[in-house]
Amino acid sequence: MDQRLLIVIGILAVSSFIFLITVLVLAYSMYYDNKDIPEYLIPFIRNHSEFMVLMGLFGVISGVTVFMLISNSIKKEQQILRTNIMIIRKFLSDDEATVLDELLKKGGSLSQTDISHLPGMTRLKAHRIVKKLKGRGIVHVDKFGKINRIRLVEELLLQLKK
Repeated sequence: MDQRLLIVIGILAVSSFIFLITVLVLAYSMYYDNKDIPEYLIPFIRNHSEFMVLMGLFGVISGVTVFMLISNSIKKEQQILRTNIMIIRKFLSDDEATVLDELLKKGGSLSQTDISHLPGMTRLKAHRIVKKLKGRGIVHVDKFGKINRIRLVEELLLQLKK
């Protein structure tokens, strides 16, 4: 469904919801204050149960509309992130891509020592790759004494897992 149509439906549902609440509160305040009730408000007092159901319906429609708008925007954002991730991967060297793949296999976190034990990798090579990946904003390095814990940035980890 077109996003503009969803916005219009949402605005109409919320406006109707607010209108019904206002009219019902006005009618009941006049009724309980023993004031003269205009003819056009009498149906709201007589059929208040039906109007309450209608208000609930407008509330549900408003909620569904907001949910659809939010889910559409989240889907668009996820698609943009997937595209950006594919572009990032194209700029990685084979060794950097290997480290990235290994990070994904291990849940997004490895020690630098684990990286240095990968095939064709040395401690110096692992250090340089981690430094490059950190400079590009792909990983964070957490130091625990003499051990460096390498972890993917959250946004990248979440999108690459999907």
